[in-house]
Amino acid sequence: MSDLFVQKSDYALGLSEHRIIVKNGNREIVREISIHLVENILIFGPAQLSTQLLRELAMAKKNVYYFTKDGKFLFCLDSYRQEDFEKQKIQVQACFQPAFCLSLAQKIVTAKVKHQLTLLKEYDREGLLSSEDFTRFEQTLDKIAGAESITEIMGYEGRIAKSYFYYLSLLVPDSFRFHGRTRRPAKDCFNSLLNFGYSFLYSSFLGLIRKNGLSFGFGVLHQNHHHHASLASDLMEEWRPVIVDNTVMDLLLHEELGKEHFEKEEDGAVLLTDEGREIFIRALRERMLEIHPYVEGDGKRYSFFYTADQQIKSLIRSFEELDPHSYRTCDTGDS
Repeated sequence: MSDLFVQKSDYALGLSEHRIIVKNGNREIVREISIHLVENILIFGPAQLSTQLLRELAMAKKNVYYFTKDGKFLFCLDSYRQEDFEKQKIQVQACFQPAFCLSLAQKIVTAKVKHQLTLLKEYDREGLLSSEDFTRFEQTLDKIAGAESITEIMGYEGRIAKSYFYYLSLLVPDSFRFHGRTRRPAKDCFNSLLNFGYSFLYSSFLGLIRKNGLSFGFGVLHQNHHHHASLASDLMEEWRPVIVDNTVMDLLLHEELGKEHFEKEEDGAVLLTDEGREIFIRALRERMLEIHPYVEGDGKRYSFFYTADQQIKSLIRSFEELDPHSYRTCDTGDS
């Protein structure tokens, strides 16, 4: 099974004999696909789904994720048939244990910083960065290991993130240079890609969390606010450089995405064009399906989806045992 991506704003999706019928603005059928071959539906923009289709998707335990045109995650429709309240009770209890949360937060942020350092070394092909630049990351890792609160960890993470994006801006093609990390609205092409990619990664973890019966709202690193799925944000942290940043750099350095794949809105926001979104989504999906030696000490190679699913299962064991060492972060190895 695979996900169905709907990017055209005038598309309408309906149901006929267990088949998803996709029509364009002229009411012409552009695609038919068995509902049993679809795992999730991701909607970018104001495309429409019939109530009959939504009901059938709910019965089949298939989720629908809604995004804005620029990739901002809005909400998810699911059947709630994958809830596991026993697991969620254990999850909530664990998330109110300060020492446990601190240790788990240290593992997550340490993995993220290590992956950022690995990515910078991989793409610094002209030797623009110095050993002193890389030492900043090693020093930050030492500080995270000695942190006494999650607030302290987040402070270290925020400061090294500024250095990371500054160094990254030096390694991209001149036409894609950017000045720091900006979220929505993105004012440059690079940040537009990051915003879109991170939303895509976020939705992937929403699906994996639901599949494993956990609650979105109880994590250890990010605070709950405005229905934000803090657990999804926790889990995706270390994967940002591995999946999204890596994909963005490859696309730009191999000139698969160019300035022509972006457009500027009246408010100055920079968005991907329809063609640009198609190229980026395809590259992200390929990256997620590629196999890599993600698991430390395991010679086998796995996809992101398999590894992340196993990570969540290890997180459940960690909740049950109140042992942060049971949670397994990913090891990018030679990826």
